[in-house]
Amino acid sequence: MKKYVFMAIGIVLLVGLVVLSRIEVSEPEASVYDIYNIQGLSVAGMIESLDEQILDPDIISAAVLERELVIISEQGKDTYAIDEGLFYLSFAPYITSTHPCHNHNLVTCRGELANETVAVYIEASDGTVLFDDTVTLYENGFKGIWLPFGLTAQMTVTYNGLTAETAITTFEDSGTCLTEPLKLS
Repeated sequence: MKKYVFMAIGIVLLVGLVVLSRIEVSEPEASVYDIYNIQGLSVAGMIESLDEQILDPDIISAAVLERELVIISEQGKDTYAIDEGLFYLSFAPYITSTHPCHNHNLVTCRGELANETVAVYIEASDGTVLFDDTVTLYENGFKGIWLPFGLTAQMTVTYNGLTAETAITTFEDSGTCLTEPLKLS
């Protein structure tokens, strides 16, 4: 009798091991903060890092509004205030085509001059030079620049002998995405 009890226990253990070996253990889903390496960054750091990357719309939705960064993923919606006194302007000069844009969508906004180098000059209405340098546009064709909040300025972009000029503002209702006025000619 003891022999049959031990055999029954052995069979139960064997069946249990077979069942356990077939159970798939899934890893916890990585957050968009880990996927895009923005965990622990400041709001400015998150915006810059996300703008430099090509983002998968099936994983993340992200936009820069006048005063906040909004990130939406399967984990939910997160909103981060942009530091007082700062304004993020993402711009995409173009030659042939662009899209209308008011607030910069870090996932879907695309410009035609990806990875190209342009000269940028920005002068405030009081004559203060805010930016004067060459920059390389990101892979998405845009480049973001941090400017002081609450000003009016003139922006000039030059590329291969072509120039675009436009007035810009950095107020509460100003757009964070600049495209159409930057047609190079």
